[in-house]
Formats: sequence, C-alpha cells, structure tokens
Amino acid sequence: MKKFFVWGICFVLLMFSFNSSVKALTTWKYEDWQAIENYGTKTQKSSNITNLKGETEEVDGMKKGPFNKASKAKLSDGINEEVYIGLNLADYENDELFEMSVAINKKEDNKEEEYLTEAVVMTQKSGDKFVLTAGWYKNKAPIATIDEDGVYTYKWEFKKENNKIKVKFTVLDHGETLGTTDFVELSIDASNATSFRYLWACNIKANYGVDIYTTLPPKKGENPATADINIFLYLGLAVASSLGLLYIKKCNA
Repeated sequence: MKKFFVWGICFVLLMFSFNSSVKALTTWKYEDWQAIENYGTKTQKSSNITNLKGETEEVDGMKKGPFNKASKAKLSDGINEEVYIGLNLADYENDELFEMSVAINKKEDNKEEEYLTEAVVMTQKSGDKFVLTAGWYKNKAPIATIDEDGVYTYKWEFKKENNKIKVKFTVLDHGETLGTTDFVELSIDASNATSFRYLWACNIKANYGVDIYTTLPPKKGENPATADINIFLYLGLAVASSLGLLYIKKCNA
C-alpha cells in the first residue's frame, strides 16, 4: 500500500507540474507595452485586456502601434512565443486590419544587439470572417479564416539551422489548431542572429484597435471549474487522498 500511496502523490505532483506549464512563455502585461511618440496608444480596458491603437498619422503606409520587449527568449533555445488576441466581428468594419510581428535581433562584434528580421502576420476582416495571411508564407494562401468571436492564440516559433532562420506561425482556439504554416526559411544570413527583439503591433488600420489579453480566458460557454486539466487534478487529489487514508488506517490497525 505504501507503494501505491507514493505513486498517488507522484501522480498529483505530475499533474500540478503539467498544469503550471500550460501557459504562454511570456506574459504581455499592460505596463510592458511601449506607446512612445508615433507608436500609437494603449488603453487598459481591464486587468486582463490591453487595447492597442495605431498612430493617426500614417508612416510609409502604416499606422504603427505599440511594441513589447518583455520576452527574453534566445534563438539558441528556440523561440516559442504566444499572444492572446480578442477577435469580435462587430468591432471591425469590412477590410479593416491589424498586423502583428515578432522580430529577431543580431549581435555583431563590439556592437549592441540590433534588429535583424521579423515575421509579420496580418488579420483582416473580410465579409463575415477574419482572414490571416503572411507575406513570408510561401504558399501565399490564407493561414486561417475565423468566423466566430473569441480569444485566439497566435503562436510564433523560430529556430536557427545552418545560419538560416526558420519561422512557423500557428493560430489556435484554446488548444485546437485552426491554421498553421510549415517552417519557412527566411532569405537572410542569420549567422549573427541571437534573440527575441519585440512583439509589435506594426500596423493597425482599424478604428477599434486590437485587444491583447494578458492571460487566456476560458472559451465562451466553458466553465473553468470543469476544464479537462482541473478534472485530472481533482481526480488525482481524490485518488491520492483515498490511498493516503487507507495507508494511515493500515498503519494504525
């Protein structure tokens, strides 16, 4: 029985470990967004939502929004960043759009780290849906289309191979993949590529702006208390508790 008790405790610890890992690597907090001159505005709509807007004066055809340098990810470890974005069809006029990018630094001898490249993803309302595209995606086809309001996970993955950077983008609905690219090799010399530079709302051509969530809220209609991970945790605790009680009773018999 002692062996079963130990296994029960290990199960609970494993599940708690799994639960703590189900989150973005970086938390994009309101205070970390930089809305400096000519880089749009930020508004804290709630403790969990930051609304970003583009600069009113267009620069090179863009309406630049705020940027965020909270991530400390290194390319040598593989960069895997997620951001939670709220999409509500009623908030956008037809053809309005916003673009988000993740950029990579380079480091040359005796110099500070500086910009090397980035991977921009555009989200545009088209009729009764949002269409996600990226100019660096070789297929040039939409990565995904979204026709339901919700909070979606935008995920960028970068890796370095043979002095080249490869990037992959995926959009998810609470763990369900809605669209993804393969790893696309960017046509630049990445021998000096080093680390994450920024997450940037590089072009916001939408009056509403774009909502960034600090943490991913439950899916609409889902009771967070009955989410799958919590069920596993509760079952694990119940099993461990039952085994513990049985073990204590046996020891006291």
